[in-house]
Amino acid sequence: MGNRRKAWCAGISDQVTPGTTTVLEGAPGTGKTAALDDLAARWESSGGNVVRARGSALESALPFGIVAQLFDLTDPALVPPEALGALRLTSPAADFAVLHGVYRLAAALAGTSGLLIAVDDVQWADAASLRWLAYLALRVQRLPIALVLAVGERCDDPSYGEIIATCRRVVLGNMSWDAVRAHVSSTLGVPAPEFVTACLDATGGNPSIVTRLVRALAEDGVPPAAEAAWQVAQRGAEVRGEVVAARLRRRPAAVVTTAHCLAVLGPSPHPGVLAELTRLSPVELAEATRTVRLLGVTGSAVLDDLPASARVALHLRAAQALRAHGASDRVVAEQLLETSPGLEPWAAEVLDRAAQEAVNRGDTSGAARLLWRALREPVANPARALRLLGVAELVGNLPGATSRLREAHQSDVDDSEAAVALSYALHAEGKPAELAPLLADSSPWAQAHLAVHGLAWQEAVPASASLDTPAGVLHHVMVGDIGAEEAVALVSTGTTMSALASAMVLNLADALDSALTVLDDVDRARAPALRALTYVMRANVQRRKGDLASARTDLALAGDHLRQDRRWHAISAWHAALVADILLEESRLDEADALISEASTDDVRRVWSFGGLLTVRGRMLTARGDDHEALEAFLAAGRHCALWPYRNPAALSWRSGAALACAALGDGERARTFANEEVALARAWGAPRALGMALRAAGRVTAGAAGRTLLEEAVRVLRSSPARLELARALVDLGVVSRRQGDAAAARACLRDALDLAQKCGSSAMAARAHSELVATGAGPRRLRQTGPTALTPTEHQVAALAARGRSDEEIASALLMPADAVEVVLSGTYRKLGVSGRLQLSEALDVGQPTVGSDPFGR
Repeated sequence: MGNRRKAWCAGISDQVTPGTTTVLEGAPGTGKTAALDDLAARWESSGGNVVRARGSALESALPFGIVAQLFDLTDPALVPPEALGALRLTSPAADFAVLHGVYRLAAALAGTSGLLIAVDDVQWADAASLRWLAYLALRVQRLPIALVLAVGERCDDPSYGEIIATCRRVVLGNMSWDAVRAHVSSTLGVPAPEFVTACLDATGGNPSIVTRLVRALAEDGVPPAAEAAWQVAQRGAEVRGEVVAARLRRRPAAVVTTAHCLAVLGPSPHPGVLAELTRLSPVELAEATRTVRLLGVTGSAVLDDLPASARVALHLRAAQALRAHGASDRVVAEQLLETSPGLEPWAAEVLDRAAQEAVNRGDTSGAARLLWRALREPVANPARALRLLGVAELVGNLPGATSRLREAHQSDVDDSEAAVALSYALHAEGKPAELAPLLADSSPWAQAHLAVHGLAWQEAVPASASLDTPAGVLHHVMVGDIGAEEAVALVSTGTTMSALASAMVLNLADALDSALTVLDDVDRARAPALRALTYVMRANVQRRKGDLASARTDLALAGDHLRQDRRWHAISAWHAALVADILLEESRLDEADALISEASTDDVRRVWSFGGLLTVRGRMLTARGDDHEALEAFLAAGRHCALWPYRNPAALSWRSGAALACAALGDGERARTFANEEVALARAWGAPRALGMALRAAGRVTAGAAGRTLLEEAVRVLRSSPARLELARALVDLGVVSRRQGDAAAARACLRDALDLAQKCGSSAMAARAHSELVATGAGPRRLRQTGPTALTPTEHQVAALAARGRSDEEIASALLMPADAVEVVLSGTYRKLGVSGRLQLSEALDVGQPTVGSDPFGR
């Protein structure tokens, strides 16, 4: 390491003076031997004498082995008779006469010029030599002798303890980032920070490994650039492996075996499994494990010197031992991945189960590895293994998923699960024409999935759907031939698909808190697309409640997952429509317009949810005052949705927007036709939100007292629903009509309520409209609210909403992926902003989605 090492060694040399004992401590590779070499050279250059020795595991049982190394070249005439036995390795014990005889020899060699006694790897020194070194250390202060010992591992000999009590200790550690950078600079030139970090990560900062790595990189001509960091990692693994192998070669067989087993099992293995693999006694295993960890010889590099066949055998034994001790399929399978084909039947079963578990938790690449390995065994059900592999590839957006699932389906055409899995692969590839032929004649469970596909693709809409499954119920809800009350009674949440379909039904039926409860319980540790769908559905529920802050948070999370997998156009369109809708509520019309344009791709134009984008575009154009274009957008939404048999206005209320646009253009008759049609459909459905919105539109396009009556009915209906923001809209419209009819008091009451609701919901656009209309009544300016739910952060909104629904801290932490102890911290700040004292007041303070008539969404 050039000048830096010289300066470092010089600092140690300054501490080593006659009459002192110094112990250098450090892990292997930290420079102990280099320091001893430098000390010896400096001592000799100043005219002093130097004797050196090095401990060895192979000679640790040889009495006076270190002493014999130190003085083996000494003139026999100088050796006292008492010391001859020690030097000739014939003294059986370290009695006083022998110890003092060797002490006299050292004193004689020191003379007047001084003597440096340096011993490396003292941890392996024999007990007799250590006894003599301790004897010398107690008397060295009165002699021109410097005693320097280097130790790389723990030493339990009592004599070493006596030495430590009287010595000066110097601890040698690993290199810092700056030290590694300086060393790289001296050899390769000025490095990029990423290059230095890669060197530090590859070596752990061990000086010896750093030196070897940098030398190897120089020989390979690797430049110290950021782009070469991957080469550093690759070469570093090789160098580290060489160092680890070299350290192990000098160790006893028990240490080598233990190192191999720890490399296979990991740093914290099951004690019984480790004992079974090593076949060592408890005492031997404890000592060997301690040595391995002190040496730092861990990781896959430990196995580099082990023949391939021996590695495979060790992994198989590990799998068998882990299985016998009750380890999970996942842990056992990790060992089986490293074995050769041709195992017993249980191995394929373990790989299969572990793969299914990996698919369930969203580890698609891990599942694919397991299934590929399982298929190399005699699998009892190859079609199932192919299906699981195809699902893993589909979820992971890996190539070949569709062909794999086709093969699985063709190998067992009666396997409904294979048919369903293939249907989602076709869905992702945008091939809806194949969905109906694939699923229509399959099991009722598979046909239910066809109903799910129909929510995206017109070609996949089933001719009929059974009410025995939540997906079938949802199909009938969308068509509009079943009422909300009946639909809610039919939902169930046995599977993930059932839970999602049921949540959609509950959402459309205005049972919004129930819908959120179902979505909270959906396992999100799955595919990015499923997580995205769950968050989009949550956002849709929150938007319907009027909780725009929570909806915004869920949409941000959904967006993160959609960016990982862009194949699911129906979800992406729904997500974009909701984001644009919230932008409208915040008066950010240009951003909403840009988002709608960006999201309206050719693929998106083929799916049902594109109608939602068109409807939001109509609202955006209405807000801009472009009524002609707004009407065209609403009519386009109607034409698009007419390709599906879905007529329920709770899912998409384009007719209301079209009615308002027609009225603005002076076509009152057409406006009332659209509005009355939506009112009739909403009454048939029976949920208050859809009916209240339809009545509001009808009231807006109907003149005189009849219009006011419709608006009053809209307000009454919406007060029985959790749709706070839609209630605010209806109150504003009723307030405007009341003011125009000369009823200022009623107008002020409506507009004050509307302003308060709009602010609580976080709709600045609606709040501004309500405020301006309130001023127009002559009520005078009123300061807009700066506190309440709109003052909460997105995280505070989410935590408070879950707490208001009775969730515990642990359940909230699990749902939001945050520490449990952080929940109360967030709630404390929320209480202050809302002006409440605890959880029991949260529902009222948030005022989003709590029906005023009981808990029934229909106001019964």
